[in-house]
Amino acid sequence: MTHFDIVRVDPSDRPLVQSWLEAQESVQEHDFQGLSPWHPLGALAALVVPDPDVRREKWAAVCDGEVLGYLNLHLGDRDNTHLAGFEAGVRPGSRRHGIGSALLRHAEDRAAEDGRTVVSTWLAVPHEESPDVRGDGGPFLIDNGYERSLEAAVRVCELATVDEDAEDRLWDECWAKAEGFELIAFHGVPPERVIDGMAYLHARMYTDMPLGDWDLQEGRITADTVRLWERQRRQRGQLNIQAVVVHKESGDVAGFTEIQVHGAEERHCWQGNTIVDPRFRGHRLGTILKIANQRRLQSMRPWMRYVWTGNAESNSQMIAINEAVGYRLAGHETVFQKKLGQNRLA
Repeated sequence: MTHFDIVRVDPSDRPLVQSWLEAQESVQEHDFQGLSPWHPLGALAALVVPDPDVRREKWAAVCDGEVLGYLNLHLGDRDNTHLAGFEAGVRPGSRRHGIGSALLRHAEDRAAEDGRTVVSTWLAVPHEESPDVRGDGGPFLIDNGYERSLEAAVRVCELATVDEDAEDRLWDECWAKAEGFELIAFHGVPPERVIDGMAYLHARMYTDMPLGDWDLQEGRITADTVRLWERQRRQRGQLNIQAVVVHKESGDVAGFTEIQVHGAEERHCWQGNTIVDPRFRGHRLGTILKIANQRRLQSMRPWMRYVWTGNAESNSQMIAINEAVGYRLAGHETVFQKKLGQNRLA
């Protein structure tokens, strides 16, 4: 067994940070080819920019100054305070030496010390639709007491291949069913007239989307929460492009969508939340929002090529919308979850 120590990543320790970044990059390149790319700037920004409502602990398994494995632990303080999330990985050349088990045990110990009763992680899994995904931590997690709690699919839209004529026809068809609604596009902090309604719908994302057996509970989100999120994104160099539909008669926010562009990334970006209030469904608003925001993305970032998104496999309605606006299946993810106190690692 390789000797190593698990230490907290200190942002001021430049050699440690560099090796920590290299370890993450090696895992991504070896295990998850063909999915959305990993960029070191995102990891660096998360290391030094505090989250307004989640404590993010960065840990490393270190041997002779080299990071062999990493653990990124998420402890929410605003809501879901029973839950701890994590990502962990071990350099391909350092596997099967007990490093992964030690990092997993450390995640569970830290979660228990913080009063958490459930731990979970999202993990891309090998599948025929993603033949270049080689990492398969699922059996390891199951052997250590985790259960498959939610099955999700990853899709990507290659913007240059979208049929613009077909999209124009779809746009007109949708607006024919959306009389009485107004579209508002912006980026950054939402306008005052819509920010409360958006906060309400952000909270609904926790309960409206299919969750399977994943123990995610109701969110506590206010307009101030949304403002804090945007402040954090700005500090991390991220751009949040958003579109909102408003019901004209009531003034209520009927739905919104987001696309997030990370710093130093000009080819790949990521779909954020998309939701339509149940009161206003049936008017093709989800499709309108997706098309409008993709077009705004292209006007603001003309060199952008790919938009990535993920959905629960049971979310057939949103999957149909995504495929209608140009998304194709690229891979699969699973949420693995464990209730602490059951089969704890010794």
